[in-house]
Amino acid sequence: MKALVDLIPVVLFFAAFKFFDIFTATAVAIVATVVQILYLKRRDGQVAPMQWITLAIIVVFGGATLITHDETFIKWKPTLLYWAFAAALLVGQVIFKKNPIKVVMGAQLQLPEPVWGKVNLSWMGFFAALGVLNLWVAQHYATADWVNFKVFGCTALTLVFVVIQAIFLAKHMHPPEVSPELETPPMPTPEPSKPITSEHLSALLKARLNPTQLEVIDESADHAGHAEAGADGSGTHFRVRIASPLFTDLRPVAQHRLVYDAVGPLMSQGLHALAIEVL
Repeated sequence: MKALVDLIPVVLFFAAFKFFDIFTATAVAIVATVVQILYLKRRDGQVAPMQWITLAIIVVFGGATLITHDETFIKWKPTLLYWAFAAALLVGQVIFKKNPIKVVMGAQLQLPEPVWGKVNLSWMGFFAALGVLNLWVAQHYATADWVNFKVFGCTALTLVFVVIQAIFLAKHMHPPEVSPELETPPMPTPEPSKPITSEHLSALLKARLNPTQLEVIDESADHAGHAEAGADGSGTHFRVRIASPLFTDLRPVAQHRLVYDAVGPLMSQGLHALAIEVL
């Protein structure tokens, strides 16, 4: 879903160029990127720093293109964006002493530290080279050819690079070890004949998510008489306040999904509503 959202401004830019011209396409790209950022902010509650940088570059250089009626500025935009990616990887590695690629992929892969360094360096080189290649195409080919390269060529080169890197990393890939305290024990299941209680939810959440903080509040009485709540509303509405190491680097939607998955057995036994607060 995220990849689809990221592609929308590119697709709209390409369509506007084909039907109109580079200046209309530039205006469409600016508006689409602004709407994209607003959507991500509303959906996730936050926007990644590189997405803010992308917005700033398209607004500044796209705006310069529209004001001066000079397409050179918008042609520089991909190069500056690729170089910004490369610079972010370099700053993270050299100044902050953190490998940005490892931060993103470390939960899925375990690699020796020297290999992580090579992966980070390879992405830095790829983005730097792609920025140079974009300028070369922009200066030596017609605008229509540059648009095709920007939309299709850069995407194809990125996919090829990812495949080559996957082949290189294949011999190092293995699932990350799960620490004993995070291993998932069998899920306790409440007796169907008894009403759902805060203790039932706490047991499931502790078993699946190993929370560092957990508070389960039964708010069922506040909904007594409502649809799906029964006469007294017992065991139907709960509020969960929780913190867990499994939530690290996950978006709020994914964090909530882990909570819902953990209490899934109760959904068919009368649990009607769950308010979640991630601490």
